[in-house]
Amino acid sequence: MFKSIVVAFDGSAHASKALEIGAGLASQAQIPLGIIYVIDRSHMSIPEEMRKMGEIEHLIEPAEKMVVRFENAPASMMSSLAQANADSQAAMFHYADFLVEQAGNSAKSEGVQQVDVKATLGDPAEEVVTFAKDREADLIICGNRGFGKLKSMVLGSVSNKITQLAECSCLTVK
Repeated sequence: MFKSIVVAFDGSAHASKALEIGAGLASQAQIPLGIIYVIDRSHMSIPEEMRKMGEIEHLIEPAEKMVVRFENAPASMMSSLAQANADSQAAMFHYADFLVEQAGNSAKSEGVQQVDVKATLGDPAEEVVTFAKDREADLIICGNRGFGKLKSMVLGSVSNKITQLAECSCLTVK
C-alpha cells in the first residue's frame, strides 16, 4: 500500500505514538521509514504580529526601543556572546540528534529494516514536508499535541500545516 513513510518526531507522547504506528506499518510492509526532528526557534519569542496586535488592542504597552551599540564592547564580551550562541545551538542539535537516534533504534527493534533519521533547524511543517518529498514518502505520520482551541488558533498547528502543505497522505495521531 505505502512505499515509504515519514514520522515527525519531537519526543512527546503523541510523537511516540506516531512513531509506534509508523514503525509498525513500515515493518509490516517492509518499507523504509524516515524520522525527522525539527528544532523550531520561533517559539522562543513572541511573533512580531502578536506583539503589535497586543499593542493595538491595548493589552500590552509598547516596548521602548533599546539601542545597544556593540562597536565599543570589549572583545572578550563579544567572544563570550558568540561562544554562548554556538554552545546553545550545539546543545539543541545534540539533544535533537539523541532523540532521533533513539527513535531510529526503537523503529529497528520493531523490525524496520531501513531507517533514516534527520535533525534539522527550521519551520517544523515545512521541513517535515520537504523531508517527505526528498524521500518520496507517500505517508507522513505526526502527533497532535492538543494545545486547545484558543492556543491552536493563535499559534497554529504543526500537524495541520503539514496536512495543508503535503502532497501525500497524512495521519495525525492523538
